[in-house]
Amino acid sequence: MDIPLLLSRQSFVCQSRDICYPIIIFTTVNMFGRVATVLIQFLILANAYAQTETEPPTTLTTKAPTTTTPSTTTTVVWETETLNEGQAIQKALQYLLQHRQPDWGWGNDTHHVMLTLQLANNTGKEIEQQGLEMQLSAKQMEIEILLMMSKHHESPPPLGRLAAYTLALGALCKDPRSFHGRDLVAALLHREPPHDLEFAYATLAACSSAAHVRRRHIRRLLDIANAAADHSLDTISMVILALRCVVQDHRHRSLIHFVRRPMAGLARQQHPDGSFGSLTTTALAIQALEESESGAGGPGGAGHQHWSLPAARKWLLERQHADGGWGDVAGTAAAVAALTPASLAAVRPPHCSDKLLDTRHEPMDSNGGDGSLKLAYQSGHNNNDSDARNVSFTYTLWLGTNVTENYTLYMVAPRNISFYHVMRMAAEQDPKFKFEASEWPNGHYVHTLAGHKEEPMGYHYWLLYRLPEVPDPTSPPGNQLVAPVGVDDLLVEDGEHYLFWYKKL
Repeated sequence: MDIPLLLSRQSFVCQSRDICYPIIIFTTVNMFGRVATVLIQFLILANAYAQTETEPPTTLTTKAPTTTTPSTTTTVVWETETLNEGQAIQKALQYLLQHRQPDWGWGNDTHHVMLTLQLANNTGKEIEQQGLEMQLSAKQMEIEILLMMSKHHESPPPLGRLAAYTLALGALCKDPRSFHGRDLVAALLHREPPHDLEFAYATLAACSSAAHVRRRHIRRLLDIANAAADHSLDTISMVILALRCVVQDHRHRSLIHFVRRPMAGLARQQHPDGSFGSLTTTALAIQALEESESGAGGPGGAGHQHWSLPAARKWLLERQHADGGWGDVAGTAAAVAALTPASLAAVRPPHCSDKLLDTRHEPMDSNGGDGSLKLAYQSGHNNNDSDARNVSFTYTLWLGTNVTENYTLYMVAPRNISFYHVMRMAAEQDPKFKFEASEWPNGHYVHTLAGHKEEPMGYHYWLLYRLPEVPDPTSPPGNQLVAPVGVDDLLVEDGEHYLFWYKKL
């Protein structure tokens, strides 16, 4: 007579992404190795187990039981099945929350995780509103941004991290152009990175954050797209995402024709196993190409016939580890972002639209205009007066003829403000920019900055330059770029760069 041995394990089944029910699986193993499985599902109140995508589900540990009998040893191997996308996302979100550090951040990946959590959120509100822990994580991210920006005198903030922070702030319905008195978007747009991937990432972040996307930036994106064969798959994916953001303005809809070719080329790079190479490359390609399934150029136009979205998603799902992650926090965040309905092409949630004032009125033309997308944030009321809009610019200090010290502030100020007022604003932001000036009938004369006073006997003076781009110590500006007027009469302009240089004449 067979003596059955009763084994059990706990698991769960999900009706949707939001509702999961616990189940217990009983397995009987008899002396002859025959296995029979009975699945009992306990119906418990659904709302007791309802979970949002950003709240960690109840931890359910599944372990294979180990049982030894006197007469024989039976090894039970549980067959693991690939989770569906909803289950995989929930398990990955739990993994991310479990790897949150004591300071409520995720180390160098805080921005990526916060962006991913918001992309995976379908509650119609910011994740900050869903609990104290998420508020603490959001504050930790803000602290990281402020620390990064405070080190500008040592070196400019890394462009990739700055773009990621900007995207995360935009996803949380925050204004990156007015972040504790700092303009993160200006910091992005005032630097022309030599690497095309960084450039596309920065442009995507600026466009997604309701900022200016200048005509020359759009042209560079198009140049990269037209030479797709010369660039990496990551670069082409990011360019496609940036252009997808740009063409959301109806005045730039015609640019979609320039996007279809690189999308088709990227689609053809899919491997037979469904991937595009590495995990991060596949995740980014999915976000760039999934638009072709639902409208990036329409059926037959953008390359959907050249690739399989289900195969790419399946490849990702099959590589999810038992703990819910994809190896580490960064890889998990990338995979989840690819599996969620939202993507980097549109990080700002629809419910944030009431915080924007649509002023996109400068199409790409050849009449000498800037040809940029213009979006300004509303501050509680509509204001269509163009003179009331803010301008963004940089203010730099150089010390020494050979530039031994270099400090830069990325600033935003009201239009038609004098540079003297800008200097007072900068001095409040950073002690390095404190100054002293003598008052004369024709205005203020600045003689001391950053603790360095002019030395007429040694021919050391402070000179103010007005520049079209961020000053580069390896290529200092000529004297023809010295400001023609004093600090009181010089009005700051959008997109310009101002340099005070302490040098020997």
